[in-house]
Amino acid sequence: MPRTKNYEASDIRVAQVAGRPAQPKRPALSASDACIDMKALLGPHARFAGTKRILDHRSWLGRGIDHWVCTTGFCLRAMLLSGARTTRSVTTYWTNARYLFEYLAGDAQTPAAPKAKTPQDLSPLHVQHFIGWLKNRAQAEGWMPSSTRSAYKCVKALLVEMFVQGFIEGESSRFFPRGAVTWRSAQSRQTSLSDAEQERLAEAIKSDLSKIHHGRLTLTQSAVQGLRLLVVAHRQGLNPTPLLEMRRDALAPGFLPGTIRIRTSKYRNKKNHSSIGRAAPGGDVKERLKVQPDEEDLFFDLSEGAVLQQAIASTRHLVDPAPAAIKQRIWLYCARAKTGAIQKGSVTCLSGTSLSESIAGVIRRHGLLGDDGKPLQVNLSRLRKSRFDRALRVADGDMAITANLMGNTPQVAGANYPSMNDARKAEAAGFMNVDYIASMRQNGPPSKRLELRPVPVHPYKVPENLASSALPTPSAISSCQDSINGQHAPKDGRHNCDRYVMCLFCSSFAIVGEVDELWRLFSFQAFARAELDYLDKELGEKRTADELLEDLRDRYRIAIPYIDDFTQRQFVTTRVVEARARTAAELHPYWEYQKATSRRARRPDLAREQHVNDLRDDTEMGNSVGS
Repeated sequence: MPRTKNYEASDIRVAQVAGRPAQPKRPALSASDACIDMKALLGPHARFAGTKRILDHRSWLGRGIDHWVCTTGFCLRAMLLSGARTTRSVTTYWTNARYLFEYLAGDAQTPAAPKAKTPQDLSPLHVQHFIGWLKNRAQAEGWMPSSTRSAYKCVKALLVEMFVQGFIEGESSRFFPRGAVTWRSAQSRQTSLSDAEQERLAEAIKSDLSKIHHGRLTLTQSAVQGLRLLVVAHRQGLNPTPLLEMRRDALAPGFLPGTIRIRTSKYRNKKNHSSIGRAAPGGDVKERLKVQPDEEDLFFDLSEGAVLQQAIASTRHLVDPAPAAIKQRIWLYCARAKTGAIQKGSVTCLSGTSLSESIAGVIRRHGLLGDDGKPLQVNLSRLRKSRFDRALRVADGDMAITANLMGNTPQVAGANYPSMNDARKAEAAGFMNVDYIASMRQNGPPSKRLELRPVPVHPYKVPENLASSALPTPSAISSCQDSINGQHAPKDGRHNCDRYVMCLFCSSFAIVGEVDELWRLFSFQAFARAELDYLDKELGEKRTADELLEDLRDRYRIAIPYIDDFTQRQFVTTRVVEARARTAAELHPYWEYQKATSRRARRPDLAREQHVNDLRDDTEMGNSVGS
C-alpha cells in the first residue's frame, strides 16, 4: 500500500512557529492505571529478574491522592513499554512510591505542610519539604544512608517521568537540588568474610559436592545448583543478578592455557563483563568447552570451568521443557513443590530465595560459625567483598588494578567494597597494641624514629591568626558557613547573602545552640508569623496567581513549625526556654526594625508620621548646633 504524506502540522510545531513553549499533551488517566500486569503487558518472552509480576497501587485510591496514584501507574507503564528501564528497576520504583503517597496523604508529623493535590500543583518547595520528611522518617526508623538515598532516587525517577509525560510543567532541573540526600554511609551493612571464614565455607561446599558426586549425599536439584553457584560466586565475586542469569554460552577459551573466560551481562547499564577463571584440567581447553550430547559424568573438579560444565551437562534435558524466558539459563532445576506461580514439576531457575535456602542448608549441615561465634552469614554481597579483599592484596593496594579485576571504576570500588570485619578489627587492635608501640620504643638514632605528630583540634572560637573563612559567619537568623559563595548567596566574591527567608532551606545554614543564636532564630520566627498572618488576612486562604507571594507563604508555613521541632530535638531545653523568654520580652533589634519597616510600608499614614518625626529631629539638631 503506497504511503501518503501528511501535511498537517503537529501541535508542538504550531507552538514553535507561534513562539510559544511547546507543552506535551497530558494523557487521559483512569483507575485501571493503578494496577499493571507486567507479564500481560510485555508478553511471555519478557525478562523478569525478580518474582514480581503485578504492580498494584489500588489500595491507595480513595485517600485524596487519586491523581497521583493514577499518574504514577501511567508513568510506570510508559517506562515498561519504552524499554528504558528493566522490570526490576520499575518494580523498585513501584515499591518506593509508597513513601511519596504517604507524604502526600499526610500524617501526624506534617499536619500543616502545604501539599500538592495534583502533579500540576507540584513546586520545588514541595520537593524540598518531601526530602526533609524522608530524612526525618529515616532518622526515626534507623535507616541506612544508602536506603534513604535509594528511596529518594526512586521517587525522583517517577517525578522526572511525569515531566516527560507532560503531567508536570516546568524545567525538572529546578525541582531537584544536587546532593540533597547523601549516598555515603559511615559503615557498611555487609562485611567481607575473613580468611578463616572463607576457608571453612570452601571446605563445606567441597565436602558436599564430593559426597554428591560419589553418591553419599542426596540433595534436591535446587540445592545442588546452589552449591555450584556458590563456588563460582566465591571465586569470581560476580554481582547477584548477572550470576543468576548466566547463560549456557557464557564460557569461552581463555587467552592463556588452562584458563577460561566467563561472560556475564548487566542489563541496567547494558554492559558485558568478562572475567578469567580456571578451566577443567586435562585435554585441550577448546575441546573441554564443547559439551557432547552423550556426556553424562564429568571428572570431579572444583575449578570454575568444571563446575559450570557440570551445571550445564546435568540440566541439558531441562532446556526443551523450560519456559522461553529461561531456556538459556545455566542454573535450571525441576521444582519439587508449588511455590507462588511455579507449579510442582515445572522447570524453573535459581532465584535469590532458592539460593538463600541452599546457603542455609550448607550452614545447617556443617554447623558453620563466624569469627564471632554466631552462625555464619553468607550472601553474594559478602562473597563479592571477599573477592575485593583478595584482589586488593594481589594488586598490592593498587585501587585501579583492583577495580579493573572487579569490573568497576576505582571510585565505585573504593566506595562500596572496603569493609572492616571482625578479623580486620582484631589485626588493627593488635597492631596498635604491639607493633605500633614497639616501633615507637625502638632503639636507634633519633632521625630514624617514628615521630608523633598530633592533629591540632581547634575549639569553635579559634585564634585570630587562623583564617576567618573557616568560621561560620553571623547572620540575622543564626550563622552561615559561607555567606558569599553559599547555596543561595550572590557568589560574586564581594556581597554577602541577605536572603534570610531561605536560611532554613539552605545547605550552608549553621547553628550551635547558644542562647544568643536561638534568640535571633526565635525573633525571625515571630517576624515570619506576623508576616504570614498579614498575608493570609489580605490574600485569603486560597492560592492566588502571584507565584512569588505564594512561594513566600509556603516557606513561612514550613519554617514556623520546623523551628519549634528542630530546636526541641537538637538543643538543651533550658537554653531553648531561656531564649524563648528573651524573645517574648523583646525581639532582636534587626527583626524589630524589619517589623517596623514592614508595618510602615503597609500603612502610609505611619510612614508620613515617621517622616515628619525625622524632619523634626533634624530641625532640632540643626538649631542646637547653630546656637
